[in-house]
Amino acid sequence: MRRRGGVSTLLLLLSVAVADASAQQPRTGSVLDHTLVPDGRLRVQVGAVASRWDTRFGRLLDGSEPLEKLGEDLTDPTTLSLYPGMPTLASSVRDLTGVSDYSPILGSTDGRINQEITSVEFALDVGVFDWLTVGATLPWVQTRTVIDSYFSPDTISGNLGLNPTITDPQSVGLFLGTMSTAETEAATRAATICAGGPSPACSDAQSLANRTSAFFTTIESAYAATPFFPSFDDDTGGALRDEAAALSTELAMAGLGSLSTLPLATDLLTSESFPLLPAVVGSGIEAAALTSRAGLYGAGDLELSARVRLLDNLTPTWSDERTFPADRAEARADEPWLGYSLSTSFLTRLPTGSNEDPDILLDVGRSDAQLDFEAGATATLRFGGLFGLTAGGRYGTQGSTTLTKRVAPPELVMAPLGTRTQVVFDPGSYLVFGAAPVLHVTDGLSLHGEYRFYRKGRDRFELVTPNAGLDPTVLEIESEVEMHQAGAGIRYDSTAPWRAGADGFPMEIHLRFLSTFAGSGGQAPQTTRVEAGLRLFRRFWGPDR
Repeated sequence: MRRRGGVSTLLLLLSVAVADASAQQPRTGSVLDHTLVPDGRLRVQVGAVASRWDTRFGRLLDGSEPLEKLGEDLTDPTTLSLYPGMPTLASSVRDLTGVSDYSPILGSTDGRINQEITSVEFALDVGVFDWLTVGATLPWVQTRTVIDSYFSPDTISGNLGLNPTITDPQSVGLFLGTMSTAETEAATRAATICAGGPSPACSDAQSLANRTSAFFTTIESAYAATPFFPSFDDDTGGALRDEAAALSTELAMAGLGSLSTLPLATDLLTSESFPLLPAVVGSGIEAAALTSRAGLYGAGDLELSARVRLLDNLTPTWSDERTFPADRAEARADEPWLGYSLSTSFLTRLPTGSNEDPDILLDVGRSDAQLDFEAGATATLRFGGLFGLTAGGRYGTQGSTTLTKRVAPPELVMAPLGTRTQVVFDPGSYLVFGAAPVLHVTDGLSLHGEYRFYRKGRDRFELVTPNAGLDPTVLEIESEVEMHQAGAGIRYDSTAPWRAGADGFPMEIHLRFLSTFAGSGGQAPQTTRVEAGLRLFRRFWGPDR
C-alpha cells in the first residue's frame, strides 16, 4: 500500500509539473537519471524541463559581476543608449548647424524581460545487454519571451521625432536626390572653371563644390543614423532647414539646380508606437515588434547515446526461484552494506533544432543547431540501504556551424539591420558536474538533494563575408557561462525491487526543483528550474521479469 500511494502521489505531481513547465537553460541533466535498462527491455520516457529567468549574472567594466535584471537592457532615462546611431546623429547635426552643444532628447524608457522555454523530452532506450543501453532523446521545445516596456516622451525638452525616412520617405528621397545632383553639378562646374588654372573664380567654385559634397555626406549620414531626426518645431531643426536653404540659394546663384525643402520630423514617438518601431519599414532595425512572443513547438537537437556499466553490486540478478521478501528489513538484509555502481556514457547531439531568429528581438532559440560529442561517467554509493550518494560529470565538445546573427553587443536589444550578417559560430566546450545525496524512504521511493555545476568556454565567431564595419568579437565577450544550482526532489524507481522479485511492473518517476544561486560570465541566467519525468518499460526478449 505504501508503494501504491507513493506512485499515485508522484503521478499527480508529475502531471502538475508538465502542465506548468516553461523554461530553458543548458541541458545539464541529473546524475540520478543516468540509469541503465534491463536487457531485452525498451524504456519509453516523457519528461519536461522548465526554466524561467528575468535576471542574469552580469559583468561590469571594473570586473565585478552583479545580478542584473534583463529589463535593464530596455531601461534608460534618456532612451539614447537603445539606439547605437545616436552619437552619429548628434555629431552630424552639430557639424551641419554649428550648434556645438546640441544633444538629442527623446524621453525615458523602462523595461522588464522574462525568458521562458518549455522542453518536453521524448526518449527511447533499449537494454541491449545488462551492461549496455543505447537510446535516443528528442526534445520538443517552445520558447517564450515576455516583454513589458514603457516609453515616456519628454514633452517639454524633447527635440526629436520620428525620422521622415519613416513618415515621409518620398520627400527624403527627393531631397537627397536633388542633393546628389547638386553635388555632381557643383563638382563639374568647379572642374570647368579651374581648367584654366588658379583664380578667385576657381577658388569660389571649388569651395561651393566642397561645401555641397560635405553637406550631402553629413545629412545623408544623419538620416541613416537612427529612427529619429530633429523636429520641425525645434530650434535645431529650424537651423538645419536654414542651412539647407542657404546652400540652395548659393547653388541657384551659381546657375545650378536648387535643392528641395529639407524634411524634418513631424511625428513624435509615443508610448504606443515605441514597441512597434523596430518593425516599421525605414526604422533601420527591420525586425519584429518589441512585444511578448510565444514561439511554436518544434524539435530541438536529437541526442543519440550509449551507456556502459563498468562496476556494480547494486543491481539485483533476476532468478526464477527468487521472490521479494515481504518484510522490508529482510529485503534490506539481503543487500550489501556498501553498494556501488560505476557507468560511463557517450553521446552525440545532432543539429536537428534551430538557433535564435535574428529578426525576432530577444529570441532565445530552441538549440545551438550544431554537432556535439560528449563523454561522461556516473558513480553511485549506497550505505546500509538507507543513504546513498550519486555523482558524475560530463565533458562535451561542440562543432561549428554557419548562421545569421546581428553582430552587436548582447545588451543591445535593437541592433540595426546593418549588423545582420552570416557568421561562423564555434561554441565553446562545456563541463557538467552533479552530485545528489539520497535518502531511501521505501523500496523505491527516495528523497534527494542535488547540486549541479555547468561551465561553458568562450564562443568564437568569424564573419563569412569580411565587413570593416562589423567586429564579431563583440559576440564573444560575454559568451562564457558558469552556473551553480542547488535543489531537491522526489523519485520513485521500482526497477531494482522488480528485478529482485517484487510484484508490479518497473517504472521511474521523478520531480525536481532547482535554483541557480551563483554564476558568472555576463549573460549567465539566474534560473528557476523544474524537471519532471516518467519512464515505463516493455519487454522484447529475455525473461518475463
